Amino acid sequence: MATRKTVEELRALYRAIRSRSEAVDSAVFDAAVKALNPKTPAGFVKAAQRVTFPCRRCAGSGEFVTMMVNGKPTGPGGICFRCGGKGAQNDADAKRNRYFDEHFAGMYH
Repeated sequence: MATRKTVEELRALYRAIRSRSEAVDSAVFDAAVKALNPKTPAGFVKAAQRVTFPCRRCAGSGEFVTMMVNGKPTGPGGICFRCGGKGAQNDADAKRNRYFDEHFAGMYH
């Protein structure tokens, strides 16, 4: 049986999700979560996990970007690996990307 998390544990989890999100800043993240109308601290965590923001790597296009020309993403295309071609990232995508960045990216440099 799963144990219930305390309010402090839920707040810490919410802050962790907010820190790894693709939101421009914490106010934008909080507004997007509140728009889902959560009622409880656990509801805020679930809403934070579901909310999506445009992928900064592909500028929301879902395609791999090789360079920017006059502020427009250009390149040969292909699926963006950061968002999986969706053009937006949720918490699961952000968690996967952070894990890769921290544990594997150093192997390729």
